[in-house]
This record gives sequence, C-alpha cells and structure tokens, in this order.
Amino acid sequence: MITCQRAVFPDSEFDAKKGRGERPGFPHCICGIEVFPDGSEIEHRLAPPYPERLPWDRGDSYVTIGFALGAEAGSYKHVNYALPSPAIDLYAEYMVLHNTEMCRGDDGKEPGPSLIKACRRYGIPTMDPAYKEQMRALAYTKAELTPEELTTLQDYCLDDDCRSGLRLFRAMRPRLDLARAPIRGGAMMQLEMMRWRGMPIDVPLYRRAERHAPAIAMKMRHELNRKLDFEIFYSGIFKRAAVFRMMQQRGIPIPVDPKTRKLSCSTRLIKPMIETYPEMKIFYEDKRMLDAFTRLGLEIGTDGRHRTWANPLGTKTGRNNPSTKALWGLPHTMRSFMRPSAPGMAIAQVDFSAEHVGIAAALSGDPVLMADYLTGDPYRQFAMAALGVANLTAVQRQVYKACVLGRIFGMGAETLARNLGISRSQAQRILDQMAARYPVLQAWLERILVKAAHLVPITATLGWSLTASGTGADERTFLNFPMQANDGELLRLVFARAGDSPIIGCAHDSFILEDRVDRIEQTVWEMQKIMRAASRDLLGGFELRVDFKPSEDLTVYPDHFIDKRERDDGMRHWNWLMQLIEEAEFDESERSGGRGRVDGSLDEEVRAARTENEANVEEAAAAALEI
Repeated sequence: MITCQRAVFPDSEFDAKKGRGERPGFPHCICGIEVFPDGSEIEHRLAPPYPERLPWDRGDSYVTIGFALGAEAGSYKHVNYALPSPAIDLYAEYMVLHNTEMCRGDDGKEPGPSLIKACRRYGIPTMDPAYKEQMRALAYTKAELTPEELTTLQDYCLDDDCRSGLRLFRAMRPRLDLARAPIRGGAMMQLEMMRWRGMPIDVPLYRRAERHAPAIAMKMRHELNRKLDFEIFYSGIFKRAAVFRMMQQRGIPIPVDPKTRKLSCSTRLIKPMIETYPEMKIFYEDKRMLDAFTRLGLEIGTDGRHRTWANPLGTKTGRNNPSTKALWGLPHTMRSFMRPSAPGMAIAQVDFSAEHVGIAAALSGDPVLMADYLTGDPYRQFAMAALGVANLTAVQRQVYKACVLGRIFGMGAETLARNLGISRSQAQRILDQMAARYPVLQAWLERILVKAAHLVPITATLGWSLTASGTGADERTFLNFPMQANDGELLRLVFARAGDSPIIGCAHDSFILEDRVDRIEQTVWEMQKIMRAASRDLLGGFELRVDFKPSEDLTVYPDHFIDKRERDDGMRHWNWLMQLIEEAEFDESERSGGRGRVDGSLDEEVRAARTENEANVEEAAAAALEI
C-alpha cells in the first residue's frame, strides 16, 4: 500500500517524433502540481537548463501520478532524473477498470483512451481537443521556443494536462487498487525505456529488402503456387476460394471462424494445423512472409534502431498489442534483420518455459500438472502416462502437447480433431485422458465457465479482469483468459522490477536484452533471477522455469539474431529471402523481371512428409484408444 505525504502530477512537452523510430525529443518544459494532505498546492514550471534535482524531490516520500507516464519517463531520461517510484499511471488504471466496457460484443477492443476521453468518461471538465492539437503542433515543430511560446506551453502543461490528471485521479480514486497500481505504473515507464533503447537493425540489409519488396513478393507468389501445385494467386491476387478447393481436394478440413461462423483460411486458424498438414505449413509460413512484404515499414531511427509503441494493455487479456509493422509483429524469419549494434555487443533472449502450462498448474493447484511441469517437459509426461510407453516419438509428444495447450485454451474435440487430422472420437478420447490425469485442472476450468455464465468477472492476480457480455460470448475467451491475462501480469511485474536491465524487446513470454559481450551472461543471470522471483510472487510460490542456452539464445556481433523456430528449420526461409534479394538486384541490373516457376507438381518432399506425418498421428491416436 502506498504511504506518502505528497502527490505530484507532472507533465512535459516535447516533440514525440511519432512514426519515425526516433527517441522523443528533449523536453521544452517539465511542469508539475504538488498536492499536500491539507489540499494545498504548489505549481512548478521548469525549462532548460534543468536543475540537478526536481524541485519536489526533497528526500521524503511522494507518489507520482499522471496519464500515460511513459511520456514523462522519456523526458526524465533526457534530463538524467531517476524514474519516479512509486507511480500511478491513470492510463493503465483506466484500462484495468474499463476493459470489459471496451470489449463488449467481442468485436475486438477499442483503442485506449486519450486523457480527454478519460476525463469525459468521468464527467470532468477538460481541455478543448483543437487547443490540445495546437499545443502539440507548437511542441512538435519548433526546436527552440520564444519566451512567449515557452510560457504558453507551460500554461497549457499546468492548467490543462496536469490539472486534468489531478481531477481525473480524484474521480477515479475510490475505484483504484493502490496496492497494485504502482506495479502497472512502473511497468508503463519501463516499457517506454525499452522503446528508448530500441532494437538494433542491420539497416543496409533491411533497406535492400524494402527496396525490392514488390519484386520479392511477386516471386513469392509464384513460388507458393508452385510448392502447393495450386494457383491460389491468380494474376497476383490471392483467391480464398482456391485455397478452399485445394483443401477439399486433399482432404484437409477447413476451419470455421468462431466469430463469423464462416469458412476461413486465416493464418490465425491455420496455425494449429501446420504440424499435421505439410501443405498448410507451407501456406502458413509463406503467406505470412508475403503479407509482411506487402506492408514493410519498420520505424527505424537515424541511429539504426527500431522503435515502436508496445501498445500496453491493448488486448482484452491485457497483453501488449504492438503494430503488425513492429519487428516482433512480423514472421519469425524476419526477426533476423536484428543484430547487435556494434563490435563487442551481444543480444540474448530469455524466456519462460511452457509458461501457460505452468500458470495453469499454479492457478488451478493441480498437483499432478505441477509435478509434470517441474520435470521440464509436461507434454512428454502426459503422453507417456496416457500411452503407457517410455519412449515416445516426436509426433506422439506433439499430439499430447496439442491436447494440453488446446484444452487450457478451451479447445474442444472437434477443433482438436481438425488440427491433428484424426477423428472426433479419437480427439475426445485424448481429452478424456487429460481430464483423468488432471482432475483438479478440469474442475478449475469448469468453475471458470460457471463464473463467466453468471457474469462474474474473471480476474487475474494483479486485478486485470473481464466479464462476459451475457450474449453467448465464445467460452474459449474465458477459458484461456486466466493464462493469457496472468502472463500479461507477469510481464508487467518483471518490467516493474527490471530497473536498469537493458531490455530492448519482449514477447508475452520472453525478453530480449542487449549488452556488451563481457557482461551479457551476468545480465542474463540477473534477468533470470528477476523473472523467477516474479513468477513465485505472482503464482503463490510456484516458480516457472526460465530458459537460456548460450549456444542458441545468444547472438554476438556481427551475427544476426535467429529465432528458435528459424534455427530449427535450418534457416531455410532466411536463406531463401537472401536469395530473393540477390535475384531482385540482379534482375534490376539486367533490366529484366524475374518470374517464379509453376511446374505443376507438388514437391516430393511435401508428399513424403505428409504421408509419414499422417501415419504417425494415426498411430498415436490409435494407441490412445487402446488405453
């Protein structure tokens, strides 16, 4: 619980340099309203040159409160001020309080609110939007301000932004969870520090790919037609109906979108099927690469680093939701455009192992699932117990892995059968085996559905929650919510404790660090300690495993970062991409257009892989039925 004698509501004005991949500009001004227990106030106006310490930093405790404090974190960093702690970010608190309201209808989540919108939601008088844009234009377009312009910005800073934040806090105060709000406030500022650092990009190589993207995409379309022995692109236009025909002819079940109830070949729905149907793996991987090349546009600063907004709390489960133009929003192959920034530098990836299974085990309290998780491979433990064998094939393990992950995310027998290429009865038998092995987990999942059906909020450990709409919303949303919402809570807890850890990127279960080669292993060790401790604190003492293998997860300049999936695939797609870039450059120099080959035959490699995979999956399913 926060116990402070004062509260400070700061704001700063600067050129945000949006969409340019740059760090935000040096602050024109930093202002603040200091509020005391008796209600008295002091207004502070600062401008360059800034003092060594903020005037409200007098050695005793105070809480910093603001809306979207990441902006102030950047200004503090420029002036070498420490990030404030404790801090409450009213943007994050608004998202926590109104998540359900913003997700009604399950049509996606509306964007996060501006300060003006949040104030209006609470009936608070606030600034005119046109005036706000006028002040932004002043801050964004002028490197140096006249004394009159500086005074105008400071007046706006205090009378509008700081004062609106103060009023909003007073209106929201009865509903705020002051014990957990500082975790979110600290995380919001550390996420901005991650953006401040940025991801180092091999800019010359990326610019080559960007320059030749149209030619590369054209060759990819031809090559995908050739690989599939089916014309799913006609005159460069993607034809969904052709994909449906191909799947029907080859006996591949077509997914149904749970929202529209229509047939769909969305890569989101195809992804769970790619280990069963080699053609769909080709389609999934190549189509995602193609889609990415039609919208290349990484925001890269003049220092060669990629920066973009993480859009924290941007999904209904509270995860970050960065733009699809962010590096981590692109196919995993294209993450290899990242490499350490200079000689002597290294990049490391540290991740939670089987995070969702570990979270489900801890939250449900299922002793068998917890024990299986702690062995290091819960999927193998389940498969061995279900099949009664000690030596599993890779496909048998994959079948039972799909069952475990599918069940905790609300997957039923019909969907599992489609994804694994087995009958519904076989899929149901495997699900029944899982329920028998993990009865405590099963009962916990059923209780979640009962709560959702009665419109009881499903709440994560630190307070992120979602309530059913009462209109027959997809039950899978509420079955997977505890896992996804709590992995979001865990990420924020790690960020709040990260301090000066050189985090340059993150996914829902992993962190990317950059440091000197001689320090990187110590940096990783410290990060692992933070991650393990955060998991224990979030999950009632249950510790998640944290993986880091130097041979796989460490990249030293001048090598490029390699995603584990790309490495496991033998760098096939990355090497192909490099070849396409070289071919496009050669074609350009020869002033002739390259054309992909459509030879009318499915690769023998694909045929063989599909035949072998079908046999293995059927064997695993048949073994399951014998138990």
